[in-house]
Amino acid sequence: MCRHIINAQVSIRAPCCRRWVDCAECHDAESDHPLLKSTLMTMACKRCSRVFRKDLGDFEEGDEYCPHCDNHYLLPAVEPKAAICVEFEEGQEHVEKDHRVKENRR
Repeated sequence: MCRHIINAQVSIRAPCCRRWVDCAECHDAESDHPLLKSTLMTMACKRCSRVFRKDLGDFEEGDEYCPHCDNHYLLPAVEPKAAICVEFEEGQEHVEKDHRVKENRR
């Protein structure tokens, strides 16, 4: 699991050592050599586990999806945020509820 990209949806095959990594930083951390840069990338979708190639020199908007299962693998990295916060405005307390947590109804 990648520590650098929060929601990595594909693994890439490094052209220099042919190892599968989640990102260039993971390759640098696990290898004793720099990543060989190439415009032709071999990727494996983490949803359907199928391998495909993309030419990054001719990358278009439709290329952000796996050609086999249409998994959107190019997602914006978003830091997790706390869903509960306490705000004080004009003497009133306002609490936002985390809607992801189910309530136990008795």
